[in-house]
Formats: sequence, structure tokens, C-alpha cells
Amino acid sequence: MARCARALPALFLQLNLMLMMYAGAGLATAARLKWDPSTYIALREVLPSEYRVAAVLLVVCSAVLLLQGHLAVLALYARRARFLLLITYAAVMAGTVGGETAWAWWTGARVAAWARTAQAHELRRALQLREHLLPLLQHLAHWHPLPQHIHDILKEAEADLPRNSYVAVAAGGLLALLQPAAAALALLLAARARHPPRGGTYTCAYLSLPLQLQLV
Repeated sequence: MARCARALPALFLQLNLMLMMYAGAGLATAARLKWDPSTYIALREVLPSEYRVAAVLLVVCSAVLLLQGHLAVLALYARRARFLLLITYAAVMAGTVGGETAWAWWTGARVAAWARTAQAHELRRALQLREHLLPLLQHLAHWHPLPQHIHDILKEAEADLPRNSYVAVAAGGLLALLQPAAAALALLLAARARHPPRGGTYTCAYLSLPLQLQLV
């Protein structure tokens, strides 16, 4: 039991390390939504409101995850304020998860409503014409290489779409597990900080300097 208790701070830091990787990925995605035309043109033109909300929410949630990683280290390093910092961490994480859930529900409802509109119907018809566009691009490639490049990009995007979808779903599912787990572990550590067992120290090897953390 004591060994499990000693492993809790390390596990807590490991979860936050993984969440900070998500934060970096979120900031990179937000940057692409802002400056990469191949990423944002379709979303901005088809779903402008959802595009703007997603761009802002990615930056905010990523910044919150980065700050929470620092808060986790500070909470484990502190002695007197550890309980308060861990409770704050759990509350902020719960709010973040709630905001992400609300955004996912709102976006799903908006996309489902848009899929029944005339604009979505016209877009589906345009996508069906793609089968006629590809032979035309191959024919035009005899005079200029640009149509062949466009043809290759379209085929590559079509081939990558299923794999990218699987990766996105897996990453989202892992994030949905990591955030509640980190909040629950913070509450567990806070409870142990409120009623600490007798004696013992824990050396955290994940920090840049060796820190002696009081066993919680």
C-alpha cells in the first residue's frame, strides 16, 4: 500500500506530461486553422461559426492544459498549500472537460442541422462530380503538370481520410480518459494531503531538479 502511495505523485506527473503533449498539438492545430489555407478554407466557408469557435477553444484549452501542468508540479512541490492547489487543479480540469463536452455537443448538433440544409445537398452533389473531374485532370496533364499535381493531391487526401479519422478518434478517446483520470488523481492526492500518513518522503525524478516531496 505504501508503494502505491509513493507512485501516485509520479503517475500524476506522467498524466500531466501527456496532457501537455495534447496542449502542444492543440496549439499547432490552432495555428494551422489560422494560417494554413489547406486546413481552414473548407471549414471557414462551410461552417464559419464552428470554425471560429473551434479556433478560439483550441487556444484556450491548450493554454489551460499547459498551465495545469505547471500547477501540478507546484502542487507536489508545495507543502502547506498542496491541498488547495490540488483542489484547484481538479476544479479547473473539471471545468475544462465540461467546456469541451459542451462544445462537442454544440458542434455535433450544428453539423447535424447543417447536413439537412440545401447547402449540404449541393455540396454532396459537387463531391459526386469529383469522379468526372479526375479523368479531366489526367487529360489536361498532357499539356501541363499542374493538373496532375492536383489529381495526386485529391487521391492522396481520399486515401488518407480514413486513417486520419481513426487517429483523430483514438486521440480524442485517449484525451477523454486522461483528463478525468488526472482530476480524480488530484482529488485523491488532495485527500491524502488533508490527512497525511506518518513520515516518509518521495523523490520525484520527473522534475528538472531533485525535489523531496512529502509523502501524501
